[in-house]
Amino acid sequence: MRFPQFNEDGPLAGYELEAMRSLSTAALTARYEWQTACTMWDRLHTAGETAELRRAPASFSFHEEAVRRLASGVGEYERQAALIAWRYTAASLVLGVAVLRRIAEGKPPLTVTGVEELCQEPTLGQLHEALSVPVPDLVPERRHPAVVPGERENSAQEWGKVRAGVVDVIDLVLELASDEEAAHPRTKDEAATCLLTQHCPPHTDPVYDGVLQPLFQLAEEVPYSIARIIDRH
Repeated sequence: MRFPQFNEDGPLAGYELEAMRSLSTAALTARYEWQTACTMWDRLHTAGETAELRRAPASFSFHEEAVRRLASGVGEYERQAALIAWRYTAASLVLGVAVLRRIAEGKPPLTVTGVEELCQEPTLGQLHEALSVPVPDLVPERRHPAVVPGERENSAQEWGKVRAGVVDVIDLVLELASDEEAAHPRTKDEAATCLLTQHCPPHTDPVYDGVLQPLFQLAEEVPYSIARIIDRH
């Protein structure tokens, strides 16, 4: 799924469209890099395990050393790519939902300043708030619902799963802060004000596990949902 075509003379303001398209492209690029890094790390991890199994007493172990060094570098890149992907994907979803909602409700375009603010990485609380908007209910049903039976119900479930995943991330951020005796955050409300990219220490398991992949899907769907709303108006 990619970014849809929009009529330049439609209800979308030029800066809204440009911002949505730019965030979408950035998120997609980072997504590909993250997925590629994950594949590379898995391959090297498997190679390392195989090398260990075949290892015999020897004076030279350059193969094992090379695999270990490569895996370390790829692991760091995987984490970096994931955080970059999160930053742009989360912003893409938050901006997209704001635009979708204002079009569905017949409101005027967002201000340029408002769009610029929504292009920044959202806090976990802001992302949860965007995921709480009943987007599936705002999108018109297809002209032939039988083509995708149960689409609205399934979509609502997916949004609910990602929303629950963000709640889990907020809990993890709070838990990590407690384990490291950090001054902030101390409460769940404070954790909701955090940016994930600033609270995902490299020495811990990624807090975005289980959330980033389905977040990609929702963020990509939003522009197409906007197009369906425009098409039916």
